[in-house]
Amino acid sequence: MQNSRIIIASGFLLLALATLALVFGLLRSRQADLRVTHTFEVQHAAQAFLISTTDAESAVRSYLLSMEAADLDQFAPSLADAGSHLKSLTALTADNIVQQGRVKILDGLIGAKAEQLQKCVALAKSGERDAALAIINSRDDRELLTKIRAETEQVLYTERNLLDARQAAALQSRYLFAGLIGVALLTATILAAILAVSTRAAVKGLLERGAELEAESKRRLEAEATLQQSQKMEAVGQLTGGIAHDFNNLLTVIIGNLDTIKRKLAEAGDEDGADLQAKLAKPVQSALKGANAAAQLTQRLLAFSRRQALEPKRVDLNRLVTGMVEILHRSLGEDIELETVLGAGVWPTFVDPHQVENVLLNLALNAKAAMPHGGHLNIETANCYLDEHYVEQFGDIEAGEYVMLCVSDTGTGIAKEVLERVFEPFFTTKPQGEGSGLGLAMVHGFVKQSGGHVRIYSEEGQGTTVKIYLPRASEAEKVAAVPAGKPTRPTPTPSAKKDETVLVVEDNDGVREYAVEVLEGLGYRVFAAGDAKEALSVLADGSPIDLLFTDVVLPGAMNGRALADQARGIRPGLRVLFTTGYTRNAIVHQGRLDPGVQLLNKPYTQHALARKVRAILDA
Repeated sequence: MQNSRIIIASGFLLLALATLALVFGLLRSRQADLRVTHTFEVQHAAQAFLISTTDAESAVRSYLLSMEAADLDQFAPSLADAGSHLKSLTALTADNIVQQGRVKILDGLIGAKAEQLQKCVALAKSGERDAALAIINSRDDRELLTKIRAETEQVLYTERNLLDARQAAALQSRYLFAGLIGVALLTATILAAILAVSTRAAVKGLLERGAELEAESKRRLEAEATLQQSQKMEAVGQLTGGIAHDFNNLLTVIIGNLDTIKRKLAEAGDEDGADLQAKLAKPVQSALKGANAAAQLTQRLLAFSRRQALEPKRVDLNRLVTGMVEILHRSLGEDIELETVLGAGVWPTFVDPHQVENVLLNLALNAKAAMPHGGHLNIETANCYLDEHYVEQFGDIEAGEYVMLCVSDTGTGIAKEVLERVFEPFFTTKPQGEGSGLGLAMVHGFVKQSGGHVRIYSEEGQGTTVKIYLPRASEAEKVAAVPAGKPTRPTPTPSAKKDETVLVVEDNDGVREYAVEVLEGLGYRVFAAGDAKEALSVLADGSPIDLLFTDVVLPGAMNGRALADQARGIRPGLRVLFTTGYTRNAIVHQGRLDPGVQLLNKPYTQHALARKVRAILDA
């Protein structure tokens, strides 16, 4: 009995010690958890501050590009959010003197950034848009934003280190806690069987707590993964603006050299050359087809984002539609009846005829897909007036006179839930592999870039009607009489005349080498430069230059347009041909090429480059 009492007393003592260890461990674990949670709060506040700052600048940049007041809706809220997040960051880092120092630096930087952005907005509203653009695109602006990012990254870096240390401390506390409890419970089990039930209950409680901690840890890991994915997507979004330029540079090299191989094979006259041509002609043609499809996809992306360079002219839609009837008949097939209803006295419209033809052909092919067993396609033109009551429903179109282009079919129609998404990029109801989902997105982008309006009306089983409203032309240019899509006979590739010299300025080595090779093959004398500074050196040495062929986007502070202006100052009357894979504001404003600007879009072939150079030199 005495031994039993000792055992029972020892068991209760160990149980008491286990209870104290449990309370101590829970307190330590709770404290560690609170520190980890505090670190996450600091990281969230820092990320939110950086995002709000970036959103404020993006709003101002969008406003300066479009000069639409709606683009400024997010400016003030984003700036206010940045200040709110900075205050939260100040409160959260009150216990860390190093972090407080960085927060004070960020406070000064965001104040300077806010003052700079407000100044840009004020200048733009007062009509000094160029001055505002100069400020927001200045080196000081970039350095200011870089400093904000750097200081924020330092805050995040410090918090990540603290997080690692605190998580390690929390894990150590849990290990110590589990060890104490395990020893106490094991000893209590050995000393007194009477404590077995209590021990089992305590163990069960520990297991449940461990499961809760594991589940909580899993949730935190998932939250971290979501945050990382969000950061990756934000980085991808920032890179998309330059993808088109780089992709078109690559396509220029690919398509250009495939075209060169094709021409070289065609020029081979001996038996070995004919045999090689027979073997390689089909693979080369297939590669060219794929590369051209990639180039077309890039152009559609640019069209959707309203970044394509338009060459608008006064166009008679009746003549354009009439000129496309033959092409449309061939594209639609015999099962579909085509009818045109052309309005009398239709006004001319000021648009890019090439793009209008692409839109019309795109809509016709969509209609064909909706009529697999044949049907009726109607194309109609008419004058119309969109009044204030109508345009108020949309907010992105002005009241006035428009020319309507209407395409109607008797196909399967579009479901209501699908109709709301038809203009979204990459959205398609076609089977996989049969559509890119960019057709109607391209139509929408072009129409909006041209100052027009587009509406789709459809009912399942009844068909679909697409109405495009293009603004009436008021300029005095001659109306385009021949549609751009009219089939033309192949023409010989024009070559150089005696002693004609071209200066090629291109920062991409592959594109520059291809352009130089093509021009030299055409008989031109060619100088090559990788940037504006090198090009100006060539111009300054007195060598005769007939044409400057330059990329719009160049490394350094001087772009292609600035180079052309300075080059004409050195060589008055110098002719200039621009090339680019992504339209920039240097030569395009409101979606239209500046007057007098000659542009050759990337990717280009030997024939396209030869014709463009010859046309400019002979003009």
